[in-house]
Amino acid sequence: MEINIEERHVTIEAIATLVNIKGTMAELILKPAGVPREIYHPLLHKRNESTGYQLSKREIAPLILEAVERRADGSRIIRAIIKIAANWKDFHLAQNEYNARATVQKAREILNVIEIMEAKEAQEQETSRRQEIERIKQEKASQFTKQLYLLSMMFDELAKLPDAQKRGFLLGLV
Repeated sequence: MEINIEERHVTIEAIATLVNIKGTMAELILKPAGVPREIYHPLLHKRNESTGYQLSKREIAPLILEAVERRADGSRIIRAIIKIAANWKDFHLAQNEYNARATVQKAREILNVIEIMEAKEAQEQETSRRQEIERIKQEKASQFTKQLYLLSMMFDELAKLPDAQKRGFLLGLV
């Protein structure tokens, strides 16, 4: 599934607002979500070249997101961050509790939409699978009917043979 703008926004907000300290944010959000350490660790201490100050979590979040999106399991990792945000209860770790609560609420809404879409997709896949099974069953039944018809024709032809020994021999071959 493709990552949409709302999922990107909530992921960035979760990284930037839920936890005030970068190291704690990495331990409580990024690591449990499955973000590889080599993606986020160098960014935690990186400095802005123009100001010389360390990058803020808000500046780091899009960089992490870009690196994660390039991975094959990127959508799973982003959904894990959204799920962590939706279940967040440690508001005392945030610099602004109200912003953190708003982020959690938005993550819950997004997670609900994602779950509905995934359920619908799973139902469509199940319907497709059942249709394919039904098609295969019908194809097998059709093949069986054709083979039965051919066998019946062969038996009728054998019954017309005047030599009983030859009929018995040919019947054994069928």
